[in-house]
Order: sequence, then C-alpha cells, then structure tokens
Amino acid sequence: MKHYYLTLFLFLPIIIFGQHPEHPKKMFVDSTGRYYQQASLPLFFFIGTSANDKPLPLQAVQKTELYLEGHGVHSFKHKNSITNKFDVLTIYADGRAPITTPKFLNAPSYSTNNNVFYGSNLEITLSSKDEMSGVDAIYHSLSGSSFSKHDGKSTSFKTEGDFVYKYYAVDRTGNVENIKEKNFTVDLTAPSSFHNIISISSDNVISTNSSIYLSVSDSTSGVAKTYYKFDKEKFRTYSGKNIAFKYLPDGYHTITYYSVDHVKNKETAKSFTFYLDKTAPIMSADILGDKFLVGDKVYFSGRTKLKLTAVDNKSGIKRVMFSINGRKEVAYSTPFYLPNKSGLHNVEFYAIDNTDNRIKSDFKHSVGVIYVDLTGPSINHSFTNPNFVKADTVYISPATKIVLKGNDPEAGLKKVTYSLGDTKSETSYIKPFSIETKGLYHLNYFAYDNVNNRNSKATYFIVDANGPEITHQFSTQPSKDGKYPSYTTIYLAAVDIEVGAGKIRYRINDGAEQFYNAPLQGFKKDKEYKITIKGYDLLGNLSETELIFKTDTY
Repeated sequence: MKHYYLTLFLFLPIIIFGQHPEHPKKMFVDSTGRYYQQASLPLFFFIGTSANDKPLPLQAVQKTELYLEGHGVHSFKHKNSITNKFDVLTIYADGRAPITTPKFLNAPSYSTNNNVFYGSNLEITLSSKDEMSGVDAIYHSLSGSSFSKHDGKSTSFKTEGDFVYKYYAVDRTGNVENIKEKNFTVDLTAPSSFHNIISISSDNVISTNSSIYLSVSDSTSGVAKTYYKFDKEKFRTYSGKNIAFKYLPDGYHTITYYSVDHVKNKETAKSFTFYLDKTAPIMSADILGDKFLVGDKVYFSGRTKLKLTAVDNKSGIKRVMFSINGRKEVAYSTPFYLPNKSGLHNVEFYAIDNTDNRIKSDFKHSVGVIYVDLTGPSINHSFTNPNFVKADTVYISPATKIVLKGNDPEAGLKKVTYSLGDTKSETSYIKPFSIETKGLYHLNYFAYDNVNNRNSKATYFIVDANGPEITHQFSTQPSKDGKYPSYTTIYLAAVDIEVGAGKIRYRINDGAEQFYNAPLQGFKKDKEYKITIKGYDLLGNLSETELIFKTDTY
C-alpha cells in the first residue's frame, strides 16, 4: 500500500496598514501541532510517496492554489476504504486581529466633552486577546514617537501635559489590529486661590461693610471645589459669592482657604489675618522716623514726625483734629514735628465723619507719653592694665584691653561702634578688645541711642609689643682662654626707649628664678655657668637672653 504525503507551503505577502510598521501575514504552528494561517493567504499542495521524497507540485495534475472561505476551522478529509475511517487535515484560518484593552491606573480622572484629565501617579497597562492563533506582540507610541514593542510593563507619567497614546496588537499569523489611540491630559498642578478684600485698611483692619471673596483658577482640569474657614471653624465649601463674616466678633480673625481641582490636586492652604472692627471711626498714629518704645513711653528724635490716620467704616472721614500738650486743637493735614524740646509731650487727636458724628471728648485718642530725645548718648573709653602714660601719650601692650562705654538716660543706648585709623566703616563693639601689632593708632568710637542720635569721640595711643634691651657687664677681664676668675662680679641692666625698663629676673643653671636686685657674684672655680635673664618693661613686655661663661681655676 502506498502512502501519500501532503506537504503544505505558504507564500506570505507583505501588507502595510497606515502608520503600522510592517507586519507580514504568516502561518504558525503551536505546541500541540495545530496549524494556523492568516485567513486570506492561499494554500499550495505538494505530493510525494515518501517523507524523504522531494515533494512534487500538483500544478501538472490539477489546480493547487486554494483559498479558504475565511476565518474559522477548515478540514481536508480522505476516506480510507479499508478502515472506513476519515483521515483529516485541519487548517485553522485566522482572519481576525487581536483586541487590545488599555487600563488607566492609580490616578484620579475627570472627563469633559472635549478631553480626559488624569492626576498624579498615572500608569497605563495594555492587555490583548486573540481568539485563535494568539497574540504575538503589542506595540505602542506616545505623542508622535515611533511605535515600539510593549514590554509588558506599565507606562508611567511623571510630567504634565497633553498626550496621544496609540497602540495595537499583532497575532501569530500577522493579523494587525487597527491603530487605536487615547487622547488625554496629565494635570499635576494644584489650583491657585487668592483672597480679595474690598475696603481694607493699611493695617489689615476691615469693617462689616467690607467684602471678602475668593478668586480661583486652574488652567488644566479646572477647579472642582474651594474650601474656606474662619479661625478654628470647620472647612466649608465656597459658593463663589461674597463670604459672610459679620457674625464674627470684634477682634483678630484668620481666614484659611484652598482649592482642589478635578483630578484631586490640592492647593497648599493659604491664610490671611485681619482685624474686624465693628466700631467707627478708627484712629491711629504712625511714627515717621526714629522711635523707640520702653514700656508705655515712646521716644522720638528731633528728626521724627507724627502721622495721624483715621478710618471710618460708613460715611468716611471729614476732619481730623489734634492738640499738643493741651493747647488749642488744630486741623490735621500732613505729618508734623513734635516740639523741638527735650522732655515729655502729650498728643491727643480725634476724628469727625461726613455726617458730623464726633467721638465724645472722653473718647479722645492719645498716643500716650512721648519723649523727644535730641541728644546722643554719653560715651567714653578706658584701658585695662597694663597701660602707661608718658607726657600726653598712652602706651599699651598686646595684653591691654580697650573698653568702650556708652550711656543714654532717655531713649536708651542702642549700640557702640568704632573704627581704627582712616577706616570709614564702623565695627560693632561687643566686648573689650586688644591690638597685637605695634604702632601708633587713631581710634574713633561712636554711640547711638534708640532713636539714632549719635555721639562720637577719638583718642590716640601707641601699642608697644617689644620688651627692653638686656645688657650685662663683668667686673673683670677674661683670661686668654676666655675664662673669668671666680671672684668676678656680673652687673645686669635693661633699657627700654618707649616706656622704660621694669624688673629683671634671672636663673643660674638649674636654680630657681629670682629678682635681680644686686650684682651677681660668689661663683665657684673651674665651672661652667648658664644664666637665663628676663627683662620686663613697664607694660610687662618680655625680653629674654642667655649668658654662658666658665670660671678659671683661681
């Protein structure tokens, strides 16, 4: 009995779909031996008598190019008359492309008629299904980039903007899904909210006739809700209209507010503190220039002016009146100087509104006790020991501290500064200081009070950093070999041309150090001596030298 072998070969044309990369139609055999081919491809048959024979095309015998009816399972049957059974060749014609489904994960979303918005942490995953041969690969493209093979990982979005996400899948026989795309916007920016208050004073004082409203904006997904509260209240939703606040008591209050957009981006809460004044008019005094407060006392300098301000929540201010030290009341127009005289002054003032309502005399406002300070602090200097005065010149050493002191019984001392030589810049005096480099110095120093009145002084001094010159003298001449007789006497002396020499101390060999108050004598015969000599000037500057000699045998 001869066996006939049917060999199937596919010729696969290349087809390009729009913007797709090229995906050829083809055949595929799965792990179970099933044969799949793209449904529109033709079938070609070859025949032979052995699996080892070279297949013979059937063109010479009959038509060998067949086209299947379309997507589905197709069978070629041959009935064996001996076994009365059918031998079946099954062909799986795959004519349908996969279907890919995207999932937008981990981010809040918001849709309008024209766009879809996503918030932070957006990730997109793709999954595809194919009903016959199975998915070969998924391809995707972001905002015009070339299509690339999807690696199965999610696509993350860390920046905001408008995106076009395209994708499609190809099955194992080359069926290509039509390109699908998703247009969306990633919004990572929170909204911006601002408070607006009409009729607010320069000191954030408002009346019940003022208006408070919020301006909100979001350039991407749009503002979803705005919340606000006063003080420790619970947050409430902002309606877009003026915010009611007249129920609040007189005093300081804080409005806190923030907005959230449609993809849950939340603005950092902002706050504004104001003073709600339910009484009118409001008067205030502003100090233009130097001032300093000590308790209930206000100190001014001669350069300072007083500015009066009146605020009325209803009809407005018609006139402001003031009086200095109980004198006749005067209409206020511009800031004015206080009397150019040191001492206590008292200013009273009041306001009249445009309906001629006037605060009663017992409600006059007073800035309280005011001191006009026209003089600067007293200032002086001193030197810690050691220091030495010769004629009219002060000598100091590097160990001497320079002390600066200031005092102001009125506004009080603010600071002390100094400069050395021709230096124009001033150095703040913190604590006593010293100067290590020798030379002549010109010290300028200054004292400021709390209203910036200034006094200055200057002094000259010399820094002496060198010790005296030390000399010695033997009472006898040395022998030819340089030795001195044991009965010789040594005289010590110190000379300092600046401030004069002070004490002399000495030590013989390893003996104790002692003051020099008499010539040195009593040396032993035939011995070597080393005398360490220290000389001090009257500022304590030290010089040191050594005298080494030998005594003779007599």
